[in-house]
Amino acid sequence: MNQHRSPENLSDHVALIITKILRFFADTFFARRYGHRAVVLETVAAVPGMVGGMWLHLTCLRKMQSDRGWIKILLDEAENERMHLMTFIEIAQPKWYERLIILAAQAIFWNFYFLLYIFFPRTAHRLVGYFEDEAVLSYTAYYEQVSSDSSLNVDAPQIAKDYWGLADNAKLLDVIRVVRDDEQNHSDVNHGRADSLDEAHDNLEIAKQEPTSTKINSATLQSYHNANYHIYNRPPFTLKIGSTCTDLNELFKKYDVNEAALLTAYNPQGVETDISNNKRGNEELEKNLRSQNFTFILAEGICPDNKWPGEKSFFVMGMSLSVAKNFGNTFKQNAIVWVDKTAVPQLILLR
Repeated sequence: MNQHRSPENLSDHVALIITKILRFFADTFFARRYGHRAVVLETVAAVPGMVGGMWLHLTCLRKMQSDRGWIKILLDEAENERMHLMTFIEIAQPKWYERLIILAAQAIFWNFYFLLYIFFPRTAHRLVGYFEDEAVLSYTAYYEQVSSDSSLNVDAPQIAKDYWGLADNAKLLDVIRVVRDDEQNHSDVNHGRADSLDEAHDNLEIAKQEPTSTKINSATLQSYHNANYHIYNRPPFTLKIGSTCTDLNELFKKYDVNEAALLTAYNPQGVETDISNNKRGNEELEKNLRSQNFTFILAEGICPDNKWPGEKSFFVMGMSLSVAKNFGNTFKQNAIVWVDKTAVPQLILLR
């Protein structure tokens, strides 16, 4: 990545301007001392996830509704950024005045971001998305610097080897690579969340009854949120969790329904299963759907980063949420996708 996502409205422009201002001060103070820059900036980067997770937790308590997995995603993001900090402390050994900067930066940014998140959550997530874009650029520059000078490529700290499962002979370049990947993932998640909050119907306002906590790990949960759910209608179209799909309006009108569910028997409980067992499971699911006279369209859930094979699915017309959940539980699925007359697909957690 060599540039930011283009701003689309005033909120995006404000978030990008704040990001550029902070980047200017970071460049001025740290120049090419990327290890020291990482120590200070990761302290700030660990704040948004904690603030967002805490506020969402309180919001869900007040409204007595599900968080749809977002509390865990945000808190895991905060923990991941904290581990970045702990790793680079071992590498950079911050000086006393840098520790003072950390104290001041955290105090100021915590209060600023808390207020921003309460009143302008979309801008807050877009801001973090832009922050993470900058982090990817910085770690890329850091990687190039270390690659050009082998004396800088020191052994990876043990804490990094343990956390990321790196090899015993891992080096600083290996650490930078996995940290940069983390930052790119955080960018995708926060930009995606900002996009969903820009919809007319926020995910949380339309969410149905489902578990308020989950056993699903954060990486799998994020892949469900980020996946493209292809509906092989004529013409075909794609569903995204939390984003309005206008194609559904015509489809619902055609079949005279106001709800639908996307079901699969692939990979029970999120465990990758061999293709023959997956096919047998889907054949059994199809048999059950036909026996209950459900109309369906062939579909497929595809992870955009191709880390997970596509899951053949069925987009079932007129299926209520309770029936869809029963099917999902019968075939041991972590989650299902369900959509009502709002035309905004929802991720419904089952574990």
